[in-house]
Amino acid sequence: MAKSIRSKHRRKMRNIKRQHYAKKDLDKLKTLAAKSSELGDLVTMKNVEEIKEKQKVEKVSDQTEDATMDVDKAQKNYDKRTLQDEHGHYPPWMNQRAIKKQKAKIAKSKKKVGNKIKW
Repeated sequence: MAKSIRSKHRRKMRNIKRQHYAKKDLDKLKTLAAKSSELGDLVTMKNVEEIKEKQKVEKVSDQTEDATMDVDKAQKNYDKRTLQDEHGHYPPWMNQRAIKKQKAKIAKSKKKVGNKIKW
């Protein structure tokens, strides 16, 4: 497969395009290398120990900030049967269609409990 004249021509053109862009990329790299050598004085090198020490200090400061915050986010408890919390609200992940279906299910179960078969 892929031995037709059309595919051979396309491969040939891709190779020409690849060579063309390779020349342009090489020129760009050379200009960037020249600029980076001019800016070489602005770059400061750090040891691994300095970087790790800085990260440890940041972690400690983050932990102290978290410890001082007094935010109490209580988990809402939803009833397993009705899927409602104590205020009668449904969980945020439920869409209106699912809520409607759940309400119908609850109403059906209440109806069955109320109408017991008498013998």
